[in-house]
Amino acid sequence: MTQSSGTQPTAVGFFSLATAGALVTILVWGGTPIITKFGAVSVDVFSLALLRTVMSLPLAVLIIAVLRCPLPWRGKDKWLLLVVGIPGVVGFPVLFTLGVGLTTAGHAAVVAAATPVFVGLLESVVSRRLPTPRWWIGVSVAFAGAVILIMEAVGLDTAGATWQGDLLAAGGGFSAAVSFVAGARLTPRYGPTGVTMWGVVIAAIVQLPFVVARMDAAAWAAVEPMGWTAIIYLSVGSTIVAYITWIYALSRGGISRMSVWQFGLPIVGVAGAAIFLGEPLTPLLVAATVIILFGVGLVQRR
Repeated sequence: MTQSSGTQPTAVGFFSLATAGALVTILVWGGTPIITKFGAVSVDVFSLALLRTVMSLPLAVLIIAVLRCPLPWRGKDKWLLLVVGIPGVVGFPVLFTLGVGLTTAGHAAVVAAATPVFVGLLESVVSRRLPTPRWWIGVSVAFAGAVILIMEAVGLDTAGATWQGDLLAAGGGFSAAVSFVAGARLTPRYGPTGVTMWGVVIAAIVQLPFVVARMDAAAWAAVEPMGWTAIIYLSVGSTIVAYITWIYALSRGGISRMSVWQFGLPIVGVAGAAIFLGEPLTPLLVAATVIILFGVGLVQRR
């Protein structure tokens, strides 16, 4: 897909810093479901979704102060920053978490796998340029592989699934896509670190009152060591490190081109489940992984 001048992507090859940034993000985000599963033993899932941002606030403020990251608040930049912080760092975890609670894990995973499609279509609307045929083919192949992988690993049973839950999960994925497109446009002027940290600050301020309301003294005292491990991983890893590398990858390598790496999230999740939870790797899971990587490779070719 041809990019608009607003994102100013660099012409990079497959083996590039942009690809490295995308892979770091996928590895960290791919481990989020497993870490959340462990953390939910002593902290409810919705509180974890809130804490992953609020607990990032002190580190985000420290990074802003040390690196002297300017606040993107001039002209249209302030609206882009609000889009990065509210839909992405607030909307996605909250909507997706609520959706998971109302639908099946398989349905939620398939909806989440559609996020790269949302990103590509949004970018085409903003840039007023349609994706290339190879992008459509690559995305279709990768999405098909993701559905096969999720069907084999989690299942797509409709029992327990609701259209409300699916819609909320889809809303979370769309919110993330909106944030990615906005963040990639701010990055050339403020850098991925500044954009991410200020987005986290805004999102944390919005969510802080809800954390105070939900987490009383007894709730904090009940958090076990694994719960604290999950909170640290989600706040430092998923919210700060992974978001910085992701915004960097999108802005440097092109939004539509790099966003398809999100199809790798189910692969990381399944591999992590096999390693840490002892879940089996079947031939169909391996085949689905190959299909996903083939689809991603089609989009990455120049």
